[in-house]
Amino acid sequence: MYLLLITALLGSAYSFPTSTLNNVTRNTDLASQYVLPGESFPTFYDVSLFIDPANTVSFNGKVSIRIIPRIATNVIVVQAMEMTIRSISVFTDRNSNENLFASFTLATDDTHFLRISTRTQLLPDQPYIVNIDYESKYAPNMFGVYVSTYQQNGRTVNLVTSQLQPTFARRAFPCYDEPAIKAIFRTTIYAPAAYTVVRHNTPERTVPLKEDVAGYVKHEFEDTLVMSTYLLAYLVSNFEHVSNEQNPIYRVPFRVYSRPGTQTNAAFAMDFGQKNMVALEAYNEFPYAFPKLDKAAVPDFAAGAMENWGLVIYREVALLVTEGVTTTATRQNIARIICHENVHMWYGNEVGPLSWTYTWLNEGFATFFESFATDLVLPEWRMMEQFVVTMQNVFQSDAVLTINPMTHAVYTPSQIMGQFNAIAYQKSGSVIRMLHHFLTPEIFRRGLVIYIINNSRRAAGPSDLYAALQQALDASDHSIPYSISNVMSRWVNQGGFPVLNVRKSAPNANSVFISQERYLTDRSLTSTDRWHVPVNWVLSSNIDFSDTKPQGWIPPSFPATSIDIPGLANAEWFIFNKQQTGYYRVNYDPENWAALARVLQTNHAVIHLLNRAQILDDSFNMARNGRLNYNLPFEISRYLINEKDYIPWAAINPAFNYLDIVLTGSSVYNLFREYLLTLTAPLYDEIGWEATANEEHVMAYHRNIILDINCRLGNQRCITRAQELLEQFRNNPTQRLNPDLQNTVYCSGLRGGDRDNFNFLWEQYLATSDSSEQNILLNALGCTSNPELRTFYMNQVIDANSPVREQDRHTILVSVINSSPENMDAALEFVIENFHRIQPRVQGLTGTTNILNAFARRLTTETHAERINQLVSRHQAIFSAGEQASISAIREHIAASIAWGKDNAAVVEDWLEDNYGEPKPEEPSAAHSTTAGFIVLLSAVVAFFNIH
Repeated sequence: MYLLLITALLGSAYSFPTSTLNNVTRNTDLASQYVLPGESFPTFYDVSLFIDPANTVSFNGKVSIRIIPRIATNVIVVQAMEMTIRSISVFTDRNSNENLFASFTLATDDTHFLRISTRTQLLPDQPYIVNIDYESKYAPNMFGVYVSTYQQNGRTVNLVTSQLQPTFARRAFPCYDEPAIKAIFRTTIYAPAAYTVVRHNTPERTVPLKEDVAGYVKHEFEDTLVMSTYLLAYLVSNFEHVSNEQNPIYRVPFRVYSRPGTQTNAAFAMDFGQKNMVALEAYNEFPYAFPKLDKAAVPDFAAGAMENWGLVIYREVALLVTEGVTTTATRQNIARIICHENVHMWYGNEVGPLSWTYTWLNEGFATFFESFATDLVLPEWRMMEQFVVTMQNVFQSDAVLTINPMTHAVYTPSQIMGQFNAIAYQKSGSVIRMLHHFLTPEIFRRGLVIYIINNSRRAAGPSDLYAALQQALDASDHSIPYSISNVMSRWVNQGGFPVLNVRKSAPNANSVFISQERYLTDRSLTSTDRWHVPVNWVLSSNIDFSDTKPQGWIPPSFPATSIDIPGLANAEWFIFNKQQTGYYRVNYDPENWAALARVLQTNHAVIHLLNRAQILDDSFNMARNGRLNYNLPFEISRYLINEKDYIPWAAINPAFNYLDIVLTGSSVYNLFREYLLTLTAPLYDEIGWEATANEEHVMAYHRNIILDINCRLGNQRCITRAQELLEQFRNNPTQRLNPDLQNTVYCSGLRGGDRDNFNFLWEQYLATSDSSEQNILLNALGCTSNPELRTFYMNQVIDANSPVREQDRHTILVSVINSSPENMDAALEFVIENFHRIQPRVQGLTGTTNILNAFARRLTTETHAERINQLVSRHQAIFSAGEQASISAIREHIAASIAWGKDNAAVVEDWLEDNYGEPKPEEPSAAHSTTAGFIVLLSAVVAFFNIH
């Protein structure tokens, strides 16, 4: 499952610290309450569903389950949710005359246990047939089987589809709804003749087995392979499709289904999706197992996409490309999501997790390969270079003490849903990327081939993965000093990540001392967590960033480790963590930071661009964290005036955004604006507003960063041009703007509070059915500074007649929060007043955490802390566990920002005054320039600075 706006889900990754003993006791209690007792298991399901999309309340179903008891028992326990049980019968596999059924109970709580009692004991290892006739409610929150709608020729058209991961197959039919409990599924869907496109995981049967039913058309599907319940999918619709029949790039029948009239928008998915499957099949040396692969774009879908085996369901904006409308970012996301779901055909479907405790085994590999395998097809997109920026972003969220580890025990449906967060996705993908490098790419690949072969159609745990990788490592000529299991156990079972503190043993030494500690945003907190950390390095006297194998390891011990580095004494500078392949930060002594600043200013190209990104990100975050004097990262950042590559700018942009937030309203804010406008001035002139025919893929991202800084911070040329472009569009809406410029242009036109601009863009939103265009407009409309229009816009979240789909409503508040400090404050007041109204009206299970985590990134003051306390006091009674965790994250981030003001504000203000303020009479204007001598002096001044 691919979650859009995954970074906004981070709140659910937080936990509340308790003692280990309490956790064990609590987990044991939860396991006994929520995990199926295992007295029996299924081998085969025969499911019949009667689905009429015109009936938006419920559907009828029948299921026949062939089960085998493990022990003598007179109770069969399965799971069922939001359904009425009409009848149950239990027979032996050989005797259908004697009904063994006695009674049943269906839980009314979230255990969802359907307990079926029999009149006699069932014998172990003997097959029985359980028949259940039921009526089930359509899911109101897009989790389960549910109704979606769209407009066609002025009328509303219904369809029915499904999202069964992680715990919602039990809403489709009574079943053993846990990922490790696999079986074969036979499905028949009865639908009215008006719905001509009915799809399931497998093709329709050519020889029917079931009886016809009056008023319905029967659609019988071939039996599946052995698989988990959550991977089943259904589609009852009038969709149309494109296929690979005329151009079979991939060997398996491949179709893309979507609303009528959108088939041309499926061309990219058809082409890239097939090429990507070819690449993945070759990499994994294991054929895709199902006889077809459908992809369907539905209007209403809670996640970004879902990897149902043979029928992958997507939100429209995650699959369809509209030329001239879809942005570069959306097109890249579509490729990444298609790849993510394709990867799951092996990692998740072919080999699934033992339980949702190991969600990262699915989502971590899908997240790593969504970039790696997109690179295999579209190397010019530089996806693995962009991955470093993704890793840097998740560092921020993984730097709190309460964050969950990758392997995190979960039992309740709410806990399980909370596992689908940035830790399971981005962090796990980043740790897997590190594993890929410290094993070396080919050994890593060989290990995964072994993993898939050994565990095909089975449920696997981390130990199965480690065993396969170890087998590949042992068969190679590469070695590491620890077993893979020992290395990985700390990375997956501990939250957070380390910072390595690297210091020369002596000024002229050929060795360094390296200590590690857990990197925490709040340095008043401590942790004893340590890791096995692979390290490598580059010296200025021997510049080679290409070989990313480990040159040493830092053990999980508290004393510093000494590493000999021949030639270090003669090196001007050194860098640890080549291409930032390791999932950790690095802090140096001030002298090395200063040397890195010098080389960046004189010849930045000698340092690999990923390490330039690392230096920027690590230094600014180390300063934000109080580990480094802010003067050093500011001096490092001066080189950006000459930096023309997107990746370092993407790395530094979050640091600039944070400084923009904390300095707003300060006496030096205008100097901060001058600082950024000065750094970006050459690129503003060079990149400009016009895209060229042959510019590289990432240039659209780079242009957006530069234009956003300039238009937002007051470059009048930028503002004027944005207003001109918006005026041209308003005067002639048929002449569309470059999609990549639209957000910048729209926001610039709305920041002044112009009512006509807002109304024009709102009408554009109402008039379009294209999900890409809707997404751009929803994100831009939050930029309005007009209080009346802002209130109108925020009210679309809670208005019962809002034209915004439920899955998109949280975007309204997130866009307002992110647009400006004034709008953020207005959004905070709105949420405090209306949280009880917002909660049931945004996308189920994740919408409110998206909103709360947008606040977590921007609230910084004592006043904000007080307002959060008011939010809690008014609404705590209705907070979900995920919402409570988000509140905890907000408070931790506010506390860190308050500490930042006390510890760092004066240093930052002094640097800006010294370098961008008016020269004092006794200080000539040379303060505006940088010299090597200044950096040397700075090094001496900060040498005493406490580096942990």
